[in-house]
Amino acid sequence: MTVPFGGHVRDPQEWMREQERRSAALLAKAEQAKADLENNVVTLSSPDRLVTVTVNPGGGLTSLSLSPQAQERPPAQLASLIMSTYRKATTRAADRTLEIMAGLTGEDSDAVDFIKSTLPPREETQPAPEPDDSARFGVPAEPQPAKPRPSRPVSDEDDGEDFQHVDWTGRS
Repeated sequence: MTVPFGGHVRDPQEWMREQERRSAALLAKAEQAKADLENNVVTLSSPDRLVTVTVNPGGGLTSLSLSPQAQERPPAQLASLIMSTYRKATTRAADRTLEIMAGLTGEDSDAVDFIKSTLPPREETQPAPEPDDSARFGVPAEPQPAKPRPSRPVSDEDDGEDFQHVDWTGRS
């Protein structure tokens, strides 16, 4: 007897049992992947332990804790630390999700490619900005000069009509 997948089976009952074993194994693997994905929660602290974040498998922030010493940081520096820690946690959750799915469907599967396509681009590790000591010493920071806006090119279709004084309600 020839089977659809290109092989010979002497006993059709044996072939059925083999298919049932494969199906059961695949189902068990899928159930394990589902459980692994549901438990793919990442909790990560910043190197200085001022910030601790927890993210769910989709990268959603589920918990944020700040140590009492975090109050000593300037707000901009603390915000940067929170965001940096959050990005690292979401990257770990995404990496684990990819690992779980690759184990289920294969590294080169459409499912893994789809997940990769939904992830934000990886950021290069950048050194933390130097703290602004002016806030610490009560010195106002130097205002940055405003960049001039580029002028809008005049269109050939611009007839110079001023629409500022037009009644747009239709109640002339």
